[in-house]
Amino acid sequence: MNPFQTLNSAVLNDAGLNCHAVFAIANLSADVKAILFERCPQAKNYQQLILIGHAGTQFWQSFNERVKDVDNQAHPIDTFTVSVVQQYLQSEHPSASYEVVYPGAYTVSLQELGKLAGWHHASPFMVGVNTEFGSWFAYRALVLANTDLAVTPMKESASPCISCESTPCISACPPRALDDGQFNLEACLAYRLQADSLCKNTCLARRACPVGSDHRYTDEQMQFHYGRSMKMIELYAKKRFSS
Repeated sequence: MNPFQTLNSAVLNDAGLNCHAVFAIANLSADVKAILFERCPQAKNYQQLILIGHAGTQFWQSFNERVKDVDNQAHPIDTFTVSVVQQYLQSEHPSASYEVVYPGAYTVSLQELGKLAGWHHASPFMVGVNTEFGSWFAYRALVLANTDLAVTPMKESASPCISCESTPCISACPPRALDDGQFNLEACLAYRLQADSLCKNTCLARRACPVGSDHRYTDEQMQFHYGRSMKMIELYAKKRFSS
């Protein structure tokens, strides 16, 4: 059973969007509300904030089955996600006003909301982890809505990294970008840019983490996400060294 699947929605769950958390905006901490209202003033017009994500491989399977023109879209994952979320809200909450603010205008930190929902703990390789799915989950949508959904209770959970003694993620990182207790972004990017890099379309540190390994993304899914990030890194490097 998925402990993060809090909305009883066939539309979301069938699409692999199987992680949900509902926050009452009025009950958010003052700091979180201040950031939310500053970056997204229209949030004052809504009652709830709905965080939607996926865990495991079902989302990727659904995406591949339903989206056939991936190469012709700039952001196919985001487009697919928004279409599913809109279908959910329009079919199951037709009278509720709503606004999808992520993907789109960036509001409050998704990771901070993930911590409140019990999904997210920091890891040495800079991807959130939890005891259920490890790092094999992702934030996909954030919605402002005038819904009356049951608010997700805060979940207290310990980071799986605390009890990890062998730290295989650190030793598996080829450029040793995790050795000093702080993520060395420059070392990571420099290694990924090498012609013979083993991390062009994957992350060996992430793959070495044993937590939630049953939910690990397929090679195809890893290649898709990391391949797209690699294109952004190459573009960044080209601009940086040509200026």
